[in-house]
Amino acid sequence: MALAVVKPRLGLWLLLIALFATGPTQAAEQASHWLSHTFRIDPSISSVTLLIERENNSTPVVLIRPDGSKYYHQQHPDNIKWASTPTRDTITLWQPEPGPWQATGKINNQRGITLVSPFELKVNELPPQLYQQEMLKLSAELRHGQTRLDSQYYLQDLSLQAQLLDESVDYSGNFAPAPKVIGEYLDDGQGLDEYPNDGKLTAAVVLDALPGNYVFQTQISNEVLARTKEQKIQIEPMPLSVSFSEPDENGQWRLELGVAEELLADSLIITGQLTTPDQERINISGSGAHIVLPNAELPGNYYWQGQAFVNTKEGREVTLNLPKKVVRISPPPHPEAIIDPTPASSPPWATILTIVGLLLLLVSGGVIYKRKVDKRKQGANEQG
Repeated sequence: MALAVVKPRLGLWLLLIALFATGPTQAAEQASHWLSHTFRIDPSISSVTLLIERENNSTPVVLIRPDGSKYYHQQHPDNIKWASTPTRDTITLWQPEPGPWQATGKINNQRGITLVSPFELKVNELPPQLYQQEMLKLSAELRHGQTRLDSQYYLQDLSLQAQLLDESVDYSGNFAPAPKVIGEYLDDGQGLDEYPNDGKLTAAVVLDALPGNYVFQTQISNEVLARTKEQKIQIEPMPLSVSFSEPDENGQWRLELGVAEELLADSLIITGQLTTPDQERINISGSGAHIVLPNAELPGNYYWQGQAFVNTKEGREVTLNLPKKVVRISPPPHPEAIIDPTPASSPPWATILTIVGLLLLLVSGGVIYKRKVDKRKQGANEQG
């Protein structure tokens, strides 16, 4: 990178040769700082960034121009971008006035002032056509010529984000929504980042957005370093559908995947986890569109989440975050609910005998009553 260490008494005129030099010496000059608080800017410089390290919890510095006028953190022209933290001022000057500049304040005696000549934010290009819920590994670097910069130092206290701008939304209005942040670039050796502090920043993102046309944007969030990369992309609907077969009498069932035409079904690999009603987590993996699952031995809710790895017919390898699913398995019928095969119309014998007895009593009573009536009629006739 085009930086140089210059002792104050050796003269500040050497800065331009070292600061903005090109060639093989750049790689050996990455960690240089101004130990004095005065630096000089050449007329050929169109922009420069200052990294000014201060004592902890100190106030922002005051920047003094060659003509003696002053710039402050809260008072400066539009051609200056200024971000301040408890220990650092990051200042970008566009079209700065040539000549000797000075910074005053509680500047750290060991770190001092670092000047950064214009550099480039390099981001890996995405395929123009992507899928909903597709998982991506993104890479970014800060470069000066052929030299990769130390991202941990130059991006300290800043955030390098990956975000989506929906082309159907007008972001210029007063009440416009903010871009959708889908990831942050880090150089910490965690997750998909291979090595910490090697200058290669990595972001793991999921395209959790509706299908449509977007602008993919990589941006240093506070714009002090004024570095942004944009690319137009198209997000297609999720190319896989997930369902479950009905368990048979032994509880055997399968995970069924519908594969879009543009994918190679025989290249499909599934990994994931099935959580049973008693909260047991079972790891699942398999290939193809039909994945055999462990027997559904318990009734209740089964939870599924996983990932799919598949190739398109054009040869692109795609990783998809599969939607979470909940499947409820009903318990078998309770034994008491089984229907008695005996016809409900068949009365018990005791009831039949009772009914017959009542009928016999009624008939006998009727016969006796009729005999009494007949005797009374006969007696009446004899008297007459």
